[in-house]
Amino acid sequence: MRYGRHPVERLFELLGTVEPYPEGVVPVPEKLPGTAFFPGGTGLWQPDGAPPPMPIGGVMVLGHDFYSEAGYRRFVAERGESTRGPTWRNLLALLARVGVGPERCFFTNAYVGLRAGSRNTGRFPGSRDPGFVERCREFLGEQLRAQKPRLVLTLGSYVPAVLAPLSGDLAPWLRAASLKALDEAGRPLIPNARFPSVPGGEVAVAALVHPSIRWASVLGRRYAGLEGDAAEVAMLEEALRVSGLREG
Repeated sequence: MRYGRHPVERLFELLGTVEPYPEGVVPVPEKLPGTAFFPGGTGLWQPDGAPPPMPIGGVMVLGHDFYSEAGYRRFVAERGESTRGPTWRNLLALLARVGVGPERCFFTNAYVGLRAGSRNTGRFPGSRDPGFVERCREFLGEQLRAQKPRLVLTLGSYVPAVLAPLSGDLAPWLRAASLKALDEAGRPLIPNARFPSVPGGEVAVAALVHPSIRWASVLGRRYAGLEGDAAEVAMLEEALRVSGLREG
């Protein structure tokens, strides 16, 4: 890597390794200015427009996919992704409750590319193409290498199964079809996952509901004898503790 080149720029260059894109998925034409989940933007908190150094803060927030073509075009017209929408608003509020500022996080996605058309919800179209899924998974390994996280937070029920094959310690996540199943098995938090692309350290990995509809989805969470919001917050606080990002 050339001296002075930002690691996220290398990630944008490596996006070519996930090609070809399957039916229903199109590449992101160019990165958005300001703060936006990768690959729509740099994935880094940029209140002043300039990306901070990377790795940073020890936290990776891993969503499902960025957005639809129509949504991306709207962000281009608005000069960036709004952090006032429900996903960002609820996510930032949750992180603030446990003392994690967004400047400590790399916000990214398991799948790269945009959903063709205007639909933003449901399973990502590319998830039906095994080759594309594997290429995205290999690229996810590169994202882990760039951020070197001590804590990974997955968002929603689809993401754990994409991440799990990258670490043998996440084997329980391969067998769980939902967050409810992870909760019932007592494994929504894996405290010591090892990833080949994060050598020399263990990573805590925790599964959160998707923040876009958090106050509805969180009602079913169960952790350490707690229910709902209290359960998920307790799990997140434990994840911070076991990762070493919080003392006590």
